Formats: sequence, structure tokens, C-alpha cells
Amino acid sequence: MLTLVEPSIMGYILDRPHLGCAMLISACLKKGIKTTLIKGQTRYLKDMFVNDSEELWGLIQDLKDSDLKKINIAEYRKSIQEKGIKQFQYELNNIYQDAIIDKNPRNYFNVRIIEKFIDLNNIFVAIYFYYLTKLNRSKLKIIDHYISEIIKSNPRYIGFSLQGDFEPLSRIIRKRIKELTDIPIIVGGALTPFIDLRKLNKTFEEEYFDYLVIGAGEHALPSLIEALDNKKEPKGIANVFYKKDSKIKGNDLEVINDLDSLPYPDYSQFDLDLYMTPKRILPLQTARGCSWRRCTFCNYSCISLGTLKTFSVEKTIEIISYLQSTYNCQHFHFHDDDFPSIRAKRISEAILDSKLKNLFFATWVRLEEGYNNEKLLRIMRKAGFTVLIWGMESGSQRVLDLMNKGVNIFTMSQILKKSSKAKIINICMIFFGFPGEAKEEAQETVEFLKKHADYIESITPGGFILSPFSIISNNPKKWNVEIKDNGSYSTNNGMSPKEAKEFLIRLMYTLEINNAKIISNKLKFFQQYSLLYFVITSYEILSAVVLLKCLKEGRLNKIFPIILGEIKKKSNRNIFRPINIKETSFIQQCYPEKERVLDRLEEKIFILSDGTLSVENIILNIYMEFKKEYRKKYIHNKCLDFFQDIFSKNWGLCFAKSWRLS
Repeated sequence: MLTLVEPSIMGYILDRPHLGCAMLISACLKKGIKTTLIKGQTRYLKDMFVNDSEELWGLIQDLKDSDLKKINIAEYRKSIQEKGIKQFQYELNNIYQDAIIDKNPRNYFNVRIIEKFIDLNNIFVAIYFYYLTKLNRSKLKIIDHYISEIIKSNPRYIGFSLQGDFEPLSRIIRKRIKELTDIPIIVGGALTPFIDLRKLNKTFEEEYFDYLVIGAGEHALPSLIEALDNKKEPKGIANVFYKKDSKIKGNDLEVINDLDSLPYPDYSQFDLDLYMTPKRILPLQTARGCSWRRCTFCNYSCISLGTLKTFSVEKTIEIISYLQSTYNCQHFHFHDDDFPSIRAKRISEAILDSKLKNLFFATWVRLEEGYNNEKLLRIMRKAGFTVLIWGMESGSQRVLDLMNKGVNIFTMSQILKKSSKAKIINICMIFFGFPGEAKEEAQETVEFLKKHADYIESITPGGFILSPFSIISNNPKKWNVEIKDNGSYSTNNGMSPKEAKEFLIRLMYTLEINNAKIISNKLKFFQQYSLLYFVITSYEILSAVVLLKCLKEGRLNKIFPIILGEIKKKSNRNIFRPINIKETSFIQQCYPEKERVLDRLEEKIFILSDGTLSVENIILNIYMEFKKEYRKKYIHNKCLDFFQDIFSKNWGLCFAKSWRLS
């Protein structure tokens, strides 16, 4: 019996379950090992915002003024003290309901709602981390719940999947378990390839575990458990490290070459509808490793421990079909480190030849020459690849060459134009501060984005991170980089890390407050989290001109409106307040009236216009409710007039079920 603890990943909000745990669960079940999942983020978010909000209130109040300054929440505490604990709990419950429980698309377009939830999460995580790491207080309900659930599962072994760090929440849970039981603890996950094998003895002691699985675990973990069940030393089991007689012992590191032999990922124990997204998104993997492996900043080749290994195209289609039917899911994110154009073509053609329908895919892609092919991109779009997340990194050719990306500016430009023409959503990942990058070269990236604004729906900007085991880390002198004892670094030319961070902050401020500087005539969004794949992949965003044309032509069953804003009661009147450009990055210009009074019919239209119903169904719903008071023709005309007025002012979004509408 294995109890597997899902990574907490407290640094950002997830929109899909953890692929690694799903693969390990299925691999263990294949070997007859019963596995119980202890949920990660979906659990602690509910604890923070709902179950443990009273304790959280107490933790905030107990902090000293000096503590508040260290975590920068003095103003926040003052604001909630004025409201009191009941209002605090009420508001937390409501924001959790809006962001997680209610799958109302309108909420996900309201930056005010989503950012408030994210900001509160960041505040609460900082508070918990402060108590755990600085005040050494581990007797917290958020910890106790984990411990209680783990022990109640009656495990013979406990496994922890680690994502990006030995973070304090997971560490303290392991420490508490060690104090309470003698159950063997196994750790593994994406973090493990970066562990310094020379310091394993210290790592075992400080991180409270008994066995370490480095790299792929689908074979290693079941084999380790079988050995322990038979009271055998796990000698000879690839990727497994352990301590015996005060010495660390380990085996060779291996990759899984026959990926087709792996079972389908098992998501049956996850809270699939408690992620911050209005539709289910499932991750899947069809390849491991990278065919390029030459980017100087990258460490993915270390994670995969080898070159590109792929599932067969036939197996890939099987996996997609299984996940769609088993979990009633249409939206999938490929977790392939590399998705070469040749493989993209083969998979797309296989999807089109299969019976798979109504599926939508997002994947990370290199801007390689093979994608400079309009025919290929059209085939991919037809197959369901509607979101491509391009590793652009920079708009400066010199910086790209320093990175050894193997791409050129002209090819990047052509691919983005052709992809956009194929009706694919283009998201570009960029970062600033690569060693040697000058401020003028960083500005070249911004100018590239401006020039290609018609073809880019979103950017994901960030700062350069000196990854362990990357080419630069292995030879820092070549890149004029000095790595310090605490893991930070300095560079002798180009922007310093501080200057790069300041450049990024200024850029984000510009994009957030005045995104019209980048945006031309298309609706855009500049989000650092992928919450809205289902909308932009399932439907087409209609311009006001096309919408009004569709309304005039009577194509009411194809149009799904979302009126962005909220209704407030004032003196027994319904006041509609549209949200403005600062509150949603999907609207270019919005000049809300100070207030707009809605009658009963208009209020009902607003309530129903949340993206889930077509205009035709909205009219039908309103008629069924008000047919004793108004004639059908009056209701029909009233609705159309209201929609025309709302959308001519750009106070909402409209979607079509067919790209052919535009």
C-alpha cells in the first residue's frame, strides 16, 4: 500500500492536475500496488480559504509589527481588522467560490476577481511560510490535515513527488511523519535530477526521507516497493538511492526507452474540477527529452536524462482517446519538452484519420524552420492544436545566437504570421537578462512584439534564471558569469540581474495598464497563467462588427455572449457597472458610464450572458419566465437591442462555435 503525496506547488495557481503523480499511480496499479493520492494544491487552497480561515485569521493577528514588515502585509492586516473575522471569512469563501467552484466563464475574464484570488493566495502562502521557516511553528491545521489523512490511509510506504524545490510545507510534513511513525518515506519527481549526488548524505538527513528515486519513476518506484515488500535491499534497481550502514548507496541512472510500455495516466483520484479553470484541462505526455539540447540556458536534457524519446503515434492516439472518454475532457496540454515539426505533422494527421472529435490541444514548441510551413499549421489547427506556446526567448538575433537557440528572426516572424493565419493562438515566452544582453537588445524584443502584435495573442515574460546543470552553469567563465555561494550570480557585461528585473517590471506595468501600446486591432491578453485555453480554443472571439452582423442575419444559435461587469442594488434599482480596461485584458477600450439602470428584462439578460448560453437560448429562457407579461416578439427585439448597445460599447465578449463565422 503506497500513499502518494501530490506536490503542493504553492508559488502559483494551477489549472490542471499533476501528470507525474498520475503516471506513478497507473504504473504502481499495473504492478498490483494499491496507491492512495493525497491531494496537493486543490486541498490546501480549500483549507486556506474555507476550512481553516478562522485559524488563518488568528495567525495574521498574532504576528508582531516587526513580522508584518518582513513579509510586507501590515496594510493587509489593518484592512481586515476593520472588517472583523466574520466578514473576513465571508469574503474568503466568496472569492474561493468565484475563482474555483463556480465555473462561470464571466469570472475568469474579470481580472479583479482572478487577481484578488491570486494576491490573497500569495499573502497567505507568505504567512504560512513565515510561521514554518522563521517562527518554527509546525503545529498548524494545514499541516495537521495532511498528517491525519496520510496516517488514515494506512500506508506501508509514503511517497512524495517534488516539483521544483524541497519546499518547507512538504519537508515539515515528512519531519512530522518521521516523529510519529517508522513508515519508509520515498521521494522523487522533477526536482531529483538536480540534486547534488556528492551531498546526498546531508540531503537525506535534512529532508527526512529514506529512499530517493531520481528521474523517471514508473519502473523504479514499483520495483523499489516490491523489493521492500520482500525485505530485500534495492540493489541494482536503476535510479534508486538509499542509505545503509550510514553510507549512501545508489544505482545507475536510466531512461525508459519503450514509452509505449507505460500505462495511461490515472487521474481518477484528483479533484479535476477544483483547479482554477472553467473547464477541465488534462496534461498528457507523448515524448521525453529534447532533440536540440543545445540551448545554453536550458537544463531540460538533465531532467529527461537523455535525447528525445517518443511514444508511437498509435499509442499517442490511444492515450488521447482514453483520456477523453474516461474523464469527459476535451482540452489537453502536451507536456512534451520538444515537439518537432515532423512529429507534429504525424500526430495531427493521425488525429484527423481517427474518430477523435471536438478536441483542443496546447503545446510548447520551438520556433524551428520546420514550422515555417503554412500547410502544416493548417493541418495542426484542423486536428485541434489551437494554442501553440512558442519558446521565442528574445527578439534580438545576437542574443538568440548567444543562447544557441538555432533560430533566426526572419523565420520567427514568418512562423508567427502563418500560424496566426491558420487561426492558431500564438503565445510567446520571452525573458530578459540573459548574460551579455544589453538594454538596447532587450528593447529589440519589445519592438519585435509591437511589430507582430497582430499575430501574437499573449506573451509570458520573465527574467533569466541561472539553472543548475545548464551549459552556462557548467562553464560560467565562458559567459562572464560569477556564481556566488548563495546561488545568485553576477555578470561582467550587459544588464545586471537587478537591471533586467527593473526592465521587466516596467514592461509589465506598460502591458498591464496600457496594453493598447502593444495591441493593434485584435483582442489580446497578457496573462502569466493559462486559465482560458478552453475559451480561446473552443470558440472564436468575435469582433463587435462581426457580432452585430451575426445578430442582424439571425445566426443566434452560434453566438455565446459574455457581458463583463456586475450588478449592484441601489435604492431598489439594478445598477450595471461595466468593467474597464484595467479590470480585464480582453478589452482594448472601455469607457463605462457612471451608472446604468437595468430593468428586469435587462437584468435577466445580463445574468444569462455568461458564455454558457447562445443568444437563441437566452431569448428562450427569458420568454419562458416572462411570457405572461411580454410578447415573444417584444422579448426578442429587447434582447437584440440590448446586445447591440452593450457590444457596440465593447462591454463584453462574444464567441462563435465556428471559425467560419468571421
